[in-house]
This record gives sequence, C-alpha cells and structure tokens, in this order.
Amino acid sequence: MRIFLFIIAALLWGGTAMAQTAQVVEANGVNMRSGKAENYRIIKVLPPKSEVKVLETDQDYTRVRTPEGETGWVLSKLLIIQKPPEEKPDRNQTELEAAQKELETARAEMANLQRELEKANRADPVKAPKPFSFILLVALGAFVSGATIGILILKAYYQKRLHGLRI
Repeated sequence: MRIFLFIIAALLWGGTAMAQTAQVVEANGVNMRSGKAENYRIIKVLPPKSEVKVLETDQDYTRVRTPEGETGWVLSKLLIIQKPPEEKPDRNQTELEAAQKELETARAEMANLQRELEKANRADPVKAPKPFSFILLVALGAFVSGATIGILILKAYYQKRLHGLRI
C-alpha cells in the first residue's frame, strides 16, 4: 500500500520540480568561482550567452552547474535567470482526483477481500492459518513424546536382553 502511494506521489509531483536555467549576459566572459566572493579562486570563465542550470541563489551570487557538470558561483547580476514554464494546475488537480478515486476503490476492494477471508475462516476453521506459537507448541509436544517413547522402548529392550537383571 505504501509503495502504491509513493508511486502516485512521484508521478504527481515529480514533474513539477523543474530546474531553472540562466544565460550569461553579453560580456567578455564571466568568472565562475569556488565560493560566494571575489577572493575565491576562478574555476572557469563562462563565455557570453552560455546556458547554465541554477542550483541555488544567494543575495549577490548564484550557484550554477555548467552543461559539462562543473558547479560554481557566479555574480547574480551577470546572469539572466529564466523561470521554468508553469504547469497548468488543472492537469495536476485532475491527476490527483483520479489517483484519489483509484485509491478509494483499492481500499474498498481490500476491505471486501478482508471480509471474505474472515467469513471463510469462520466457516472452515480447519483451513484457517495457525499462529506460529501453536505450531511451535505442537512440534515441541511431538519431540517430547517421541523422546519418551524412545526411552521406554530402550528400557524394554535392555530388560529383555538382560533377563530382568539389575545392574
């Protein structure tokens, strides 16, 4: 049941978290640094109009990832941040309502199956599953009775062999 809910949640909200992209302004080159200040080392110089993915935005600096996979900080005023296209809430709402209906039908079906199982257990208690402790108790009883019978058989055997002599 939890897996079903997790899959529904992933389908509904998985596509909504799209990353923002940004484009470097037209300049000679923009420095991508290892930290949020000018005294950090330069990792790469980004060419004009290059596209980067926005990972995090601070006051003056933005953490970005290049298409090659390098991450660093760029001065925010040197980037043109593009917002991701907004998804229509109607589509998400209809998907959510459909998933809720499916969940309700699954719950109703599960309740029906549980009622049928309880009815079958009441009608034929022999077929009802036994608890583990009951099975363990039966096994222990079988072991003890087997050991007792074995001891009695050995005692009878040796008494017959020794003709009733006590040693």
